[in-house]
Amino acid sequence: MAGRRGAAAAWLLSLSLASPRPLPLDAQTVATLEIGPSVVAYDGFLVSGAAIASPSLRYDTPSLSLGTQGTWLVFESRRNILQWTAAAAWITAPRGAWRAEFSGSFGISSYDASGFGHVLGRTRLHYQGDRSGGWVGAATGQSFGEFDATPFEVALGLWTVQDRLSMAASITGSTVDGNGYLDLVGAARWSTATVQFDAQAGLRPASLGTSGEVYGDLAALARVNDRISVVLSGGTYPSDPLRGVLGAKYITAGLRVQLFGAPALAPAPHSPIIAGALARAALALAESEHGTQARLVITQSGTLVTLRIEARDTGLVELMGDFTDWQPVALTRVGTGIWEITLDITHGVHRLNLRIDNGTWLVPAGTRLEETEFGGAVGVVLIR
Repeated sequence: MAGRRGAAAAWLLSLSLASPRPLPLDAQTVATLEIGPSVVAYDGFLVSGAAIASPSLRYDTPSLSLGTQGTWLVFESRRNILQWTAAAAWITAPRGAWRAEFSGSFGISSYDASGFGHVLGRTRLHYQGDRSGGWVGAATGQSFGEFDATPFEVALGLWTVQDRLSMAASITGSTVDGNGYLDLVGAARWSTATVQFDAQAGLRPASLGTSGEVYGDLAALARVNDRISVVLSGGTYPSDPLRGVLGAKYITAGLRVQLFGAPALAPAPHSPIIAGALARAALALAESEHGTQARLVITQSGTLVTLRIEARDTGLVELMGDFTDWQPVALTRVGTGIWEITLDITHGVHRLNLRIDNGTWLVPAGTRLEETEFGGAVGVVLIR
């Protein structure tokens, strides 16, 4: 939904991919476009049908993220809502179990002749365990347009990861233009290589200048292929006082197309720290499901390198690495439990991952496991 995307986009650059595939060690750029119909009822307005187009572009390294997202919503009346947000986030290197995060965003929105904008800065201190952790943070900035105000926010969050399931809870207090808000939110995500389900429930108790409300939404995503996913979502969400977004009820169906970048299931509202815990949990689960881990054997003649995978007999084995621009390539079955591919690979150190039957990306035996700063893992090999 457009309003929800507008609010979420403000933190776009502090987010990470929740695909079980670990992020490569080097930088990557991902662009997506989501389109589809929606039925929307904003607070104080009648129910209306609409069409949505929402492009996004982001650039990620292990410590820095940059990106932008826009939303164009066209109603039955032909009135338009346009929203655009740009943001950046930097996460420090770990000091024991602790990391600091600094992020900022700038956004504008317009509806016919009216407009609204915001500039926000946020800092968080994260405690990072292997499968659980938490954070405390604060945000402030300036809103402008229809009215000028200086918002303030403080928040506390906890999270845990169990195999394919991730859960988080947060308490957020904020003040804007003399009104106070308190939000208690719980969220859960369950995902595999091809489907993903999200649920969120929240409570905003009655407080200074506001009435109490309960809200929540559900979303389902199914991957058609490495580039296209079908998305269904619906529910309610409250107004966002920091960004001037109205609350609404909505139902949306659409397609999410990844225009370029390494294939992934979907963007996710997780910090890189939680994404790292998800990657480690998914890796452990995949290895237990596949029994003995697949093994990589390398033979070479000049720059032509044959990569042989020895694994249980299956239907599809794929590999991706820095030498494929992190794009999946299928191997050819040459015998029972044996797959091969020959590529022109330059001499030096290379990083790769493997997956079986569209499952989780794995680090194959026969490589040196190296953990990324996000907590994911890649296999390292030397081509002589």
